[in-house]
Amino acid sequence: MKLDSGKMYLIEERVPLRTHQLLRKELARGRPALYISKHSPNQIKGQFNNLHEPLTTKWLSPRPDDECIPPMNLGMFESYLEKFLRENENGMVVLNGLDVLEMWNGFKPVLKILKRTQNQVNDGCGHNFIISLDPKNHYDKQLAELEAISDEVVVSNVEA
Repeated sequence: MKLDSGKMYLIEERVPLRTHQLLRKELARGRPALYISKHSPNQIKGQFNNLHEPLTTKWLSPRPDDECIPPMNLGMFESYLEKFLRENENGMVVLNGLDVLEMWNGFKPVLKILKRTQNQVNDGCGHNFIISLDPKNHYDKQLAELEAISDEVVVSNVEA
């Protein structure tokens, strides 16, 4: 799968295998990437440790730590996204933790931020935004709304 410049992708998969495969490929091309995850940065960096490209990881955790974004603070989350996209032409953002943001804030406020971020991604600076999520953790109506704001939807690891 190839990422098209200026697009938001929704990848529906039980485990973020396709997402990590795409991220590795883009990092190998030298793209700056921000990975916001529900997993610790050590866990994420362990999966990408042989790459020396610009990967920034942030953990959706209430811990008072520079590597963390408190999931209950949507303002901080959004300003971090905006800052990264503004400072990194051709930057790539991966979000694997939508369920955590939703748990703390509800779905609608998170969706509003994703819509605003999509506008920034589509601004012609070559950005990509990938939302990786397990569809079993979301209601059909929410999935439909996420699919509607995404430029492309990829369904992976489908279990019958």
